[in-house]
Amino acid sequence: MGSRMIGWMATLAAGAVTAGCGMTGTEPNEPSQKSGRIAVGDKSSSTQSVKCTQNEWLLTINAKTESGRARALLQLGGQTPTVNSVNFENIDGRNGVSGGDVGKAEATLDGSSVYRITGTAVVTDRADPAQTADMPFTIEAPC
Repeated sequence: MGSRMIGWMATLAAGAVTAGCGMTGTEPNEPSQKSGRIAVGDKSSSTQSVKCTQNEWLLTINAKTESGRARALLQLGGQTPTVNSVNFENIDGRNGVSGGDVGKAEATLDGSSVYRITGTAVVTDRADPAQTADMPFTIEAPC
């Protein structure tokens, strides 16, 4: 092979490596300029990372706080997204679910790609895990 061909192949390989950067590894721990919020009852936390993954007409939102996370599955395609399910894990000591026959939830999308999911969830508190309560929640997730 000529030196030109080897140089071109090296440039192509470097471009492929650069294009893959950010696709693997850990999610960022620092707050982004477009951080979101998760609130369950009277407790609220800023997100440290929000990952939105769309597969055809389904959007999965995985929002992480310092100690917990919220996951939401939305059905896209209509004028407003439809919430299929919401799951909270350790949002200031609270765990909960909403979707199907449990709780209720609705989603809106503003003009700047921020999804806002609100409703009620069946929640347990780490202080008394045997007791459940219906609590309001909000997820604001920039996607």
